[in-house]
Amino acid sequence: MSSFGSVGGLLLGILGLLAAAYGLGSTAPYASQAFSVGVVGATAGGIIVWLSSRKPAKNILAQQYENKPTKNDSALELVKYKNLYEGSPVMQRTVNTDGIIIECNQMYVKNFGNEKSDIIGKSLFDHVAEHNKESMQKTFENWKKSGRVENEEIWLKRKDGSTFPALLSANNIYDNKGKLIGSNTLIRDISETYHAHKIVDDHERQKIQLDELKKMDTLKEEFYMTVSKECQIPIEAVKKYCDILKDSAAGKLDSRQIDAINEIHNSAGKLEQMIQDIIDVQKLNSKKMEFKKELLQVDEFMRSLDDVFSPMMEEKKIELVTHSSTKYALKSDKGRLKQVFSNLVQNAVDFVPQERGKIEIAAREEGDSVLFSVKDNGIGISEKRKESVFKKFYQVDLSFKRKYGGSGFGLVICKGIVENLGGKIWFETKEAEGTTFYFSIPK
Repeated sequence: MSSFGSVGGLLLGILGLLAAAYGLGSTAPYASQAFSVGVVGATAGGIIVWLSSRKPAKNILAQQYENKPTKNDSALELVKYKNLYEGSPVMQRTVNTDGIIIECNQMYVKNFGNEKSDIIGKSLFDHVAEHNKESMQKTFENWKKSGRVENEEIWLKRKDGSTFPALLSANNIYDNKGKLIGSNTLIRDISETYHAHKIVDDHERQKIQLDELKKMDTLKEEFYMTVSKECQIPIEAVKKYCDILKDSAAGKLDSRQIDAINEIHNSAGKLEQMIQDIIDVQKLNSKKMEFKKELLQVDEFMRSLDDVFSPMMEEKKIELVTHSSTKYALKSDKGRLKQVFSNLVQNAVDFVPQERGKIEIAAREEGDSVLFSVKDNGIGISEKRKESVFKKFYQVDLSFKRKYGGSGFGLVICKGIVENLGGKIWFETKEAEGTTFYFSIPK
C-alpha cells in the first residue's frame, strides 16, 4: 500500500502543476478555476507522497509482545514443570550429591509403598536391594565424577521387602555457577522385560542341557551296544566249552562235576539274556527296534507257544495250560509277540510255587483287538509295588528269594513292544494268590 500511495500522490501532484500552469498563462475561460484546482492537486499529491514515505509506529500491543518474559511467566513455567514431574507415569526422584532424596513424584511413592514424608530426606540407598548396594554405590560415585547415568540396571527394594529390576537414567542439576548439585532420576520398572528375558535364557539353557543329554544318551547307547556285543564273544566260548566238557569224549564226569558244568552253562545263558535285554531296552528307548508285521493265525501261534514252553515247564515241574478261542488272523510282528510271551512266562516261572506251580496262557477276541494273557498262581504283587512293575530293574519280591533271577528289564521290554504294536498292557494281582498279565493287540 505504501508504494501505491507514493506513485498516486506523485501523479496527482504533476497533474496539479500542469493545471496551475495552464491557468496562469491563458486568457481562455475558466483559467482562474484551472489554476486553483491545479494548486490544490499539487498540494494534495505532495501530502500523499510525504505520508506514504513515513514508517508506521509500533503499537502498544506489539511492544508488549516483544517484551521479555515477566516474573509471572516464569512462575507459570515452574507450575507446568511441577505438574509434569508429579503426573509422570515413570518414577522420578530428585537427589543431591550426598544421595539424599529431596523430591519424588507420586508414581515413585506408589511403587515403593511409602508415604512421601517417609521418603523425603532419606538416602536413596534405603531403596536399593541388599545384593545390589555395592553396584549402586559405584554407579553413584561414577555419576558424581562424570555427571552421566544412562540406562543403568539396578535392583530396588520396596517397603514390603520385595525387589524388582529397574533402569536408572539421570538428568543433572547445576547451580548458577555451573556446579553439579544433584540429579533428577527417571526410574523404569523392567520386571516384565526381565522375566521375559529370563524365560528365554532358561529355555536356551534347557535347550543346551537337552542337547548335552541327547549326546550323553547317544554315547551311552553306543557304549551299551559295544559292551554287549563284546560280552557275547566270551559267553559263546564258555557255553561251547561246557558242552565239550559234558561230552563223554572228554572223560567220565561224576554228578558233582556235571552239576557244576550245568551251573556254568545256565549262568552264561542268563548273562547272555541280560545282555540281549539291555540291547532291546536301548533300541526301544532310541526307537530303533525293528517291527515286521505279518499275517498270523492266532490259534496256530498259541500252539507254537505251547510247543516252545512245554519242555521248560516239564523240567521245572510246572503245569502249563493253553487256551485259545479265536480263529482270527492277526497282522502283527510274530517274533516280537513271542518275545513278550517269553518274558511274561519267564517272569511267572520265577514266582510260582516249587510244587503245584501253574501257568495259563490264553487268547480271545475282544472288540477290535485280540486279548492275550499270562496267568500264574505265584506270590502276587503287593499294593505298594504295583506302580513300579513296568520300571527298569524292578523285581517284585523282597521276602521271597528269587529262584532263577532276571535282568529286571523283562516287563519294560514287554511294555515297549506292545505299545509299539499299537496295543496296551496291564495286570491284575492278589497277594499270595497270583498275577495275570494282559496285553491287547489291535486286529
